[in-house]
Amino acid sequence: MYIYYCSISKISPKQNKISNQNFEFRSLTITGKRKETAKMATRVDRGEEAEIHGDVLEAIFSHVPSVDLVSASHVSESWHGAIATSLRHQNPTKPWLILHTQSTRPPHATAALAYDPRSDVWMRIRRPQIEHVAALRSSSTANMLYMLSPSAFAFSTDRLHSDWRSVTPPRVWRTDPIVARVAGAVIVAGGACYFEDDPLAVELYDLRERAWRTCKPMPPSLKESASSSWLSAAATEEKLFLVEKQTGLTHWLDPKENSWSGPIALNPSQPVQSCHISYSSYTGLILVGICPIGNGETIKMWRIGENDFSIEEIGEMPEDFVAGLKSDSEDFSIDVRLAGNFVYVYNSAAAEEVVACELAGECRWWKVRNVVERDGMILNTLVFTCAEVGIGELERVMTTKGWRFEVV
Repeated sequence: MYIYYCSISKISPKQNKISNQNFEFRSLTITGKRKETAKMATRVDRGEEAEIHGDVLEAIFSHVPSVDLVSASHVSESWHGAIATSLRHQNPTKPWLILHTQSTRPPHATAALAYDPRSDVWMRIRRPQIEHVAALRSSSTANMLYMLSPSAFAFSTDRLHSDWRSVTPPRVWRTDPIVARVAGAVIVAGGACYFEDDPLAVELYDLRERAWRTCKPMPPSLKESASSSWLSAAATEEKLFLVEKQTGLTHWLDPKENSWSGPIALNPSQPVQSCHISYSSYTGLILVGICPIGNGETIKMWRIGENDFSIEEIGEMPEDFVAGLKSDSEDFSIDVRLAGNFVYVYNSAAAEEVVACELAGECRWWKVRNVVERDGMILNTLVFTCAEVGIGELERVMTTKGWRFEVV
């Protein structure tokens, strides 16, 4: 069934009708009330005005990109209600994959693009430049950006990274630390320079007190791997979990008790390389790893019990998707971003392609092409974050920050 819909960006708040004399019309296929839909389309073809409402309107909004729903929600009360119902029952918002770039050359210009799986589109985010402090980095705990220099520590933890905070740096100078937000604090662990006395140092910045304090150092068994290059991290509401990527050896920090626990060896009953642990309140702890099979590799996913560390295999990436991630690399490693029930996996050395997985009963896999060209990858630092971005968050940055979103 085909119906016509207009570009909602051209609708004024006083209009609740559509007319082919004023707007650009496109066609799409939906299911719904056939007679009412056909009647409306016929009236539009004749140049008449036609009111759209009810489940027809909700079906239309289910095909409209999330960023366009912000302005549409202000057209009328009925449109606002239809959008809310459509998002609730037909095509809900889904976690975005956000790609941040920073030029390697002064003045180190930044840019951002976002992939919205709800609409299956990439968008360019028009926003102010991020003030340069140091190289832009993302935390493996999914939704945190930071820059660390000897004179400042700047970080952002909101979903779209519209708000930044700059504070004094940790006492111990670090080049490759694990950085994560746990409850009301930002934890910086390991990654110390070789000339520092304590490579296992852990410091915590209390967001409410706006002050640093020293935590108990990382366990001695992590001395040779105490950096983000060798450790994967996941942050729950109360704990920070660290997993050695090559061995699966796991420790965890309870910042409230200032105590470390472990080690526990995560053992999926088969060899695993490049282990990556992530957490969301929807999925709990998720482990993703590369498993050798014959002369090749596969990528599998497991759910980890937060209390008993039980392991349940929940998915395996299709063989051709693994080959696409591997590209021309003989040995390759992966990185993972998780939010809600969406997992994004990419090759940390050549992120030309990202594999997405929706955990909804069974794993649903698909490929996402990186819209940044190869030359752009060479000239820029690329980092990924992942976040659940709702209409309220979009409206906030568009109205109070002046951000704009353009479909690529």
